[in-house]
Amino acid sequence: MGNDEVPADAAQDRRRLFAAELRQLREDAGNPSFRKMAEKSGCISHATLHEAATGSRFPSWETTREFVKACDQPEESWRARWNAAKGDNEPEPAPADQALVPRPARMPRTLVSAAALVLAVVVAIVVAARPGVDNMVALAGPSPVQPPTGPRVAGDATKFIADVTVPDGSALKLNQSVVKVWEIQNTGKVTWQGRYLQRMDLPAMPTTCHTPDRVAIGDTAPGEKVMISVTVQAPAAPTSCWIGWKMVDVRGAQFFGSSRPVYVLVNAVP
Repeated sequence: MGNDEVPADAAQDRRRLFAAELRQLREDAGNPSFRKMAEKSGCISHATLHEAATGSRFPSWETTREFVKACDQPEESWRARWNAAKGDNEPEPAPADQALVPRPARMPRTLVSAAALVLAVVVAIVVAARPGVDNMVALAGPSPVQPPTGPRVAGDATKFIADVTVPDGSALKLNQSVVKVWEIQNTGKVTWQGRYLQRMDLPAMPTTCHTPDRVAIGDTAPGEKVMISVTVQAPAAPTSCWIGWKMVDVRGAQFFGSSRPVYVLVNAVP
């Protein structure tokens, strides 16, 4: 094995430890909700902050910096920790989706003018060499088809309202059972019938929290809100559980594939 190679399990251990350090940082800051942290940041979504703390996705440095700042801590000492967790020879992970995108800085007028001049020259060359351009387009082939991002059923829509019970980051004793309740709303034009919430990590690992694979959603007319309950049992060993849930039909096909899931986020403690 070369010096630049790192065993996969060693890299995973580094990243699990880094996620645990982020959770401890948040706990030391008084366990602010991830939504409050996202509001304080103004540029990173609460779901992305969740993923960083649970270790389900290794965060980019931008996400890490905003996480630390939202906990009112200086970022300087965390850059070295992040580099060590990432590994010097590994590329930086791509930033996750952001809730808010900061406005980019304006380009100086001189650069704008120069760019406009270059663009004008390029356009002139393209017009003059039109047959060649057509051949290049033909050789490039058709543009890739983008997957659909909307709901599976036209006019369908949903909105998360609240975590009614078991707030994010709640501590559960080992093997303790609780009932998690979400409230969501049918904001579309389609009546929900024969629908379920199904956990995304099936088959579930034995070391994570235990829940049913899916729970039923009652019939819900457009505009109505519905409460959905699921029993969550903490595992026998200390860990953090993040379980995402998606709305599916009886066959398991998702209705809102591109939307963020509702989730359970708890810590199992002795």
